[in-house]
Amino acid sequence: MHEVIMPKLGLTMETGVIEKWHKKEGDKVEAGEVLFEVMTDKVSLEVEAYHSGILKKILKKEGEEVPVTEVIAFIGEEDEEVPEGIDKAASAKVEESGQIQKQMASQAAAGGSSVLTESRVSAEQVLAKQVSTEPYDQKLEQLSSAQDIRSRDIKISPLARNLALAKGVDITRVKGSGPGGRIVKEDIESYLASISTKETQEQIIESEGRIKISPLARKTAAELGIDYKTESIKGTGPEGRIVKDDILAYAEAKKKAAQQQLKVVQPEFEKETQKPVSEPSIIKPILSVGEIMPVSPAVKSSTPLKGMRKVIAERLTYSKQNIPHIILTEVIDATELVLLRERTKDKVQEVYGAKLTYTDFIIKASAIVLAEQPVINASLQDGNHIIYDDVNIGVAVSVKEGLIVPTIYKADRLRLSDIAKKRTELVDKAHRSVLTIEEISNGTFTITNLGMYGIRNFTAIINPPQGAILMVGEIYKAPVVIDDKIVIRSLMDTSIAVDHRIIDGADAAKFLARLKDILENPEIMLI
Repeated sequence: MHEVIMPKLGLTMETGVIEKWHKKEGDKVEAGEVLFEVMTDKVSLEVEAYHSGILKKILKKEGEEVPVTEVIAFIGEEDEEVPEGIDKAASAKVEESGQIQKQMASQAAAGGSSVLTESRVSAEQVLAKQVSTEPYDQKLEQLSSAQDIRSRDIKISPLARNLALAKGVDITRVKGSGPGGRIVKEDIESYLASISTKETQEQIIESEGRIKISPLARKTAAELGIDYKTESIKGTGPEGRIVKDDILAYAEAKKKAAQQQLKVVQPEFEKETQKPVSEPSIIKPILSVGEIMPVSPAVKSSTPLKGMRKVIAERLTYSKQNIPHIILTEVIDATELVLLRERTKDKVQEVYGAKLTYTDFIIKASAIVLAEQPVINASLQDGNHIIYDDVNIGVAVSVKEGLIVPTIYKADRLRLSDIAKKRTELVDKAHRSVLTIEEISNGTFTITNLGMYGIRNFTAIINPPQGAILMVGEIYKAPVVIDDKIVIRSLMDTSIAVDHRIIDGADAAKFLARLKDILENPEIMLI
């Protein structure tokens, strides 16, 4: 009998919310199949089964919040009985995983923010799967047949891993060309190029009669109401495997075909006699004072906080209650910045394929200052004042579910064009809800920009455990006095909030002064 536990998918994760079970009690489960979805710190992830067998018992239902390493289900053979209590050996394994996680957290505090940047499967991630109650040798023999165990010692970069997952590539078949045999993006692309995709749908049926399809593609098909088993969908993944992009492309083609057919069969006289249907009015009728009764307000909706919204509420409440904020504001003359962007944006788009925004300039300028003034690039954790060597800048992105902050790693070492490309990629993935844990972790400083909404200045709450957040408003024109003459300039209000326990107001003022100097002389960022 195997225990399924709530995985610890990040150093800061303490609990997870079960969003959806992909199997129900009594279903057969294969190792590597998606078993359930979990909402962790601002991101939803699929968790695969670690063992094959029958899902004997589900202990935690959808919507429940569960502490990490707690047992949530049992997988076993058909004739096995669910144990009444947790086996001592399994408990020891869970306790051991907790000790490993604490050690990794302490290493993160001592060594900076790059603990999870290596995508090699760690002891933490292995223990985040299901814990077996069987003897160690027997368990190891069974696990050796699963792909995720075969690949646990494979070094692979985050970018390569994301591409492999998207295309359904088995990384155990890919030879790495990076340092120490590490698999990089180019290795995945070369592997994909070496595989023929000219097979027909009949050729991609496996020996047991199942169509080759990635878990993410299967999930996407279910959400879109597409029966991939009966509809002719050509896979573009390895050996004709159907991936998510294939499902989306098929759905779009099907939608266009239906629209075209509707146009063909619609009679001409109906087109001529059709009248536009007026939109229903959302304006409520005017009431007289006498008709208004002093009663409790009518409720439009009442929804309990859950998922991302609940995580945001908890983290920001903690920040506001525990971190003494001090906020400083500087007005920056952005005239030269506007001119430089206008001169370079088309060239950057043409050469690098990236849209150059003001946010990219602000990220680059902030990274330069943080490298020069590391006192701002800091946090307070467990009584330890940590100053980071890596400059990992988080960029706040508004999504449908709330707010998410993807991370641009080592931003001080990137060119402006590379920052633009990375920001574009992360924002796109944020809107598609496909960011990985690494892509939303390990930030040392956050930038939030509301200028696109016409907001000139505002206050933001520090994103714990970071020590500071930069707030950027819109660029607007206003009269200023230069050499005793009134001229029109482009201005931008920029503020910084810092944790006053570890960062003094003078340090924050120096940061803003240097940031102002760089943004008012933006050519510095091109050197």
